[in-house]
Amino acid sequence: MGAKSRRNIVMALIITTLVFVAIFVVIVVLRMVYPGDKAATATESLRVSTEKRVTAPDVVPPDTGDTGKPLAANPPEQENMAVLRADISAKPEQPIANQNCQTLLQALQSHPARDQFQDWYQQELSADLHDSYYQRLSMEELLQQAQAADIHAMRMLAEKYFRYARFQRYDQPVEQQQQAVLDRSALAQARYWAEQTALHGYGGAFMLLAGMYFVELEDFNRRLISAQQQQALAEQINDTELMIRAYLSLSIEVMPQLHDLLYPVRHHLQQSPLPAEDRALFDDIFQNLFQEWQYKRALLGLAPELEFFMPAEVESYIQLENELHKCNSQLAD
Repeated sequence: MGAKSRRNIVMALIITTLVFVAIFVVIVVLRMVYPGDKAATATESLRVSTEKRVTAPDVVPPDTGDTGKPLAANPPEQENMAVLRADISAKPEQPIANQNCQTLLQALQSHPARDQFQDWYQQELSADLHDSYYQRLSMEELLQQAQAADIHAMRMLAEKYFRYARFQRYDQPVEQQQQAVLDRSALAQARYWAEQTALHGYGGAFMLLAGMYFVELEDFNRRLISAQQQQALAEQINDTELMIRAYLSLSIEVMPQLHDLLYPVRHHLQQSPLPAEDRALFDDIFQNLFQEWQYKRALLGLAPELEFFMPAEVESYIQLENELHKCNSQLAD
């Protein structure tokens, strides 16, 4: 399988498994596989762990340095497409399938736990920080609070650095027009603080990190003008694609309580297998990432798995949503 085909698979995977609209342009299409008129869905984002926090010792990212490990203490070296549905017009079972999907949609819209899910989502995710106390803090104040293991300050630092990497400004731009040059120093800082939020229990950080690598992949693709550039960037592009997949896989591994919530991620990973020539490299990347995750969580006195509280009613809502996802997927087959 050629490099272009692999890029198309990875880009389709990200767009069909990621939506993280409120804070970062990260996770785009998990929502697209559901009807657009629904309320916030169970797959829009992941939730903050309810596990006990501990103070991180001396969590200060230096400006440079590359350990070669995505979750290392230093940040790394400074450095949406729609899902096309298959044509199923000739299939005689389509009306029945459509009717089944419509029935599931109606059941989801009238589900008694719909409002409870919304409340759970807001509480467990710690919601939107754009209009919060943390949005008004300076970078120095955010750094001080992040060093005291304030997970919201860490998230805001990641957001501001990610904005700067893409727009060369810390505040929210009126028009989301990315600059022609990606600021890789700011992206490294954003990645560092996103990693810290993951280590301290914020489950959405895994999708956020995958999205950061996706933005880097888009930057590589913008630079592919000549055949010479394609050859020079081929290895970096391939490694970036594999890092996206590694973080999605890590989220599944360390958040078993969100097994149902992560069904769309699991489904799309299964539907987008790696080419044979990349499997060994991916296995090595993922194992290193997972072992480093275990080590750094242990330094904080925490188990590898994140802990979440999910009411049974909310879980029932998510399961019904997954049934709708499966129904829509069958229409696309």
